[in-house]
Order: sequence, then structure tokens, then C-alpha cells
Amino acid sequence: MDACGDPHDTEVILGMGTEPRVYCGEVGLMPIRPERLHQWEVDFDGLARLLGIELHLVGGIQVVTPGRIWLLGRRQAAERMVEFFLVQGIARPDSVEILRAAPRLQSSPAPIILCPDRLPEAPEWREVGRALIRLTEWMHLIDGRCAIEFDAFTSLYRQIAARLDEPLTPTPVEDRPRVLKEFCRKNRCLVKDVWFWAYVARADLNRWKLGRPQIADHSEKAVRIEKLLQRGQKTRV
Repeated sequence: MDACGDPHDTEVILGMGTEPRVYCGEVGLMPIRPERLHQWEVDFDGLARLLGIELHLVGGIQVVTPGRIWLLGRRQAAERMVEFFLVQGIARPDSVEILRAAPRLQSSPAPIILCPDRLPEAPEWREVGRALIRLTEWMHLIDGRCAIEFDAFTSLYRQIAARLDEPLTPTPVEDRPRVLKEFCRKNRCLVKDVWFWAYVARADLNRWKLGRPQIADHSEKAVRIEKLLQRGQKTRV
């Protein structure tokens, strides 16, 4: 309602003539055009197709979670091949559960996630070098078509993705039981999930936890375990 010069919400009254009416305490009862009551619904499947075309992505679109997550494809960015995802409702209360139920997204290293508007508050969404783009900030209509200012985002993405290439500092042996326990609590998982995701044998995870020489620091298996526990980066999903 904006007839009084002070836009505000008000109740729509039907059944009083050919047009709906609204009531304003300042100007009284007034008719309102029916088209003012139209509400738009986003066609996210269509938006996913448009984004794939505009960003020149390859690999095709895949529905990861129906109605919530789409894999749009991939392209070269900041000297690496990057996967792009579209996520609907990323700021909703259930967004972390949606993320945990989407192993295809979880296993993608340093992906770019496109959000229609709001960004998530949950820190889990920013792990594993994930970069988040608000479409309302980076996408514009130019001559009737969608255009994304992706080049302006590239330098920022390079800084975010570079965290994955930083060397890992091995977890001190005395801290490993606590780190393992905290990881399971935070991710609501069991120890068997840890060795499965790190793609190591159960015995190897136990040797790493105890600091046994068979799983030395900086060895391939130790690095996979550390990547999972420190960065949430899964080798197997």
C-alpha cells in the first residue's frame, strides 16, 4: 500500500465491487488494481539453464537435490577447473541438513555457489574453499538478458580457493583424539564415517590417532585424514 505516501502492508478486502480494496488509516478505503496483487514465482530450473549459458559452463546441468541444489557445470577460473552450483534457500534453517545430504556438493573442491539473494549464516557452507555469490549483487539485466559480472569476482575467488593449496600443519598426537571426537560431534557422524570419507582403512585411522610410524605425518593417508578433519574435505563420499 503506497497511496498515502508512506508505503506499508495492509489487508486486501474482496467482495466490495469489481476491484479489490485496501484500507489505509490516513486515506481510508481505496480500490487497488488486481495486477498489483500478482506474486512472482522463480522457475529455478529455468534459472539454472540461463546461468549455465551465461557463464559458458560445460558438462551439463544436474539436479543434486530436487528443488534446492543444481550442479550447473564447470569452467576454468583462477587457473583451476571450477564447478558451479545454484542453491535455493541457502539461508533457511534447514540449509545445513541440505548440505550434509548432498555428497556431490560436499565433495567438490573449492566450488562456486550461486545464491539468489541471502547468504548463509552457517559456517559449514564456507568450508572446503567454497565461494558464495549473491545473484542480486552480481547479476543484472542488460538489453533484456541476464549478465553476470563474473570477471570482477575472479580475484576474490582466487583468494578463497588458495586456502586449499596451503600446506597442512599435522595435528599433534596428543590432540588427535579430541579433534576426532569434535569432528564427529560437529558433523553428527561416527568414527566409521571418518575413515570411509578419508578413504583409509579403519586400522590406519587408529594408527594415525595414536601417532604410529606406519601412518607418518605428511604421508598420503595422513594428509587425507588431516584434510577431512581440518577442512572438511572428503576424498570419498
